[in-house]
Amino acid sequence: MGNSKSILLALAVAIVAGAVAMPARADDPSLSASSPATSPPGAPPLGAQQLGPQLHAQSQVALASTSPVTIRLEYTGEEAYNAAGGLKEGNAYMNQALVQVAVDAGSAFGWSGGRFDFEGFYENATSLDTQYVGAIQDPSVIDTSGSAVFRLYQAFYAQQIGRTNVLLGVYDVATEFDETKASDLFFNGAYGWTTTFDQSGLNGPSTYPSTSLALRIQQKVGRRWRLKLAVVDGEPDSARNQHATSVNINKTNGALVIGEVDYIASRTTKLMAGGWGYTGRFPLIEASAAANPRQVYGSDGGFVGGTTRLWSLSAHRGLDAFANLGIANGRVQIVDGSVDAGLNFSGPFAGRPFDKLGAAVGVARAGDPYRSLQVADGNGVERYETNFELTYRAPINDWLTVQPDIQYWINPSVDPGLKNDLLFMVHFEVSHLFDL
Repeated sequence: MGNSKSILLALAVAIVAGAVAMPARADDPSLSASSPATSPPGAPPLGAQQLGPQLHAQSQVALASTSPVTIRLEYTGEEAYNAAGGLKEGNAYMNQALVQVAVDAGSAFGWSGGRFDFEGFYENATSLDTQYVGAIQDPSVIDTSGSAVFRLYQAFYAQQIGRTNVLLGVYDVATEFDETKASDLFFNGAYGWTTTFDQSGLNGPSTYPSTSLALRIQQKVGRRWRLKLAVVDGEPDSARNQHATSVNINKTNGALVIGEVDYIASRTTKLMAGGWGYTGRFPLIEASAAANPRQVYGSDGGFVGGTTRLWSLSAHRGLDAFANLGIANGRVQIVDGSVDAGLNFSGPFAGRPFDKLGAAVGVARAGDPYRSLQVADGNGVERYETNFELTYRAPINDWLTVQPDIQYWINPSVDPGLKNDLLFMVHFEVSHLFDL
């Protein structure tokens, strides 16, 4: 393993150089700031495309097919080298096998406007975050925190009724709430949605890898407005058994209610604002009762954000920007504020119009109650954790995409005992879509 660092860096350079030299494959054309893409003229079928590393972006591609039954098989691998800082230096390899089955209820059963979705995955036990980096803003979207997981991810039915769409089933809230297409390029959890929401709940919100039973209603209002509301089981699955896909509705777990208003000004511009709240019971973070914390019902927060095109070279090439701001209740969770922003350049080279080059920064703020508790326990604590990410996504052909990535953290986990962390990673996806 002594030469692993040199091998990894050489591989990243070779991939980028090869991607620039090879003919392009169609990737996400970003035809909408808030809805699944459609294929541009001359592009491969939509099912062959991949929008980005965020799992919900991949789900939307599979669900966009109009065949009665669509099956997507995908293998994702990530070879990483934690070069400095964090918990420890070293190499790690994470992998995920994903199966998606989408059934068009109109074509299959004559239920016009309906669809079923079933998704499951396997993820190995290696964790970049809990074993190497040790950050609040975790380095990979497929990380399952050091536990090998084989489980159901989503299983729902969605029905379009006029301008209203109703969904019921096991559901990832991140597929439709607090998301922008420009941020889907990035791996760090800070850019999947606001860190304040990501850190909320008894076992996190209903998102990968733990998802909940949910009822979601989406309403289009006019041409530019969209309203979303979801009521979700307050504790996804079980914090004690990460392998189980379970629903346990009770007073302690409560419910998560999240709402959002979107304004879609153009196909590349979206503004959003939303709020969320839990009704379950949470331990208070307070120094005076650290050993036996008081319990309170309820936790809440909100977010605002959006994305827009800054500069266009063509319909599918240009520079997009995104930014998101989140707030939360610091009395019951460590992070009470977060902000992330970034740039996503689609088609940086004329011969590679569907490649993507991106840079982003995310900041998570530790709340005063948590900082006071650490001081009372004799621990040092910082105010902010900051992540920087630089990445390049290169679709090589219809079944292979590679993406070198570099991340750097300042004050990981707001712990002054952890040195700033530098991570190099090469991500790849091998996939195939079957229309039945």
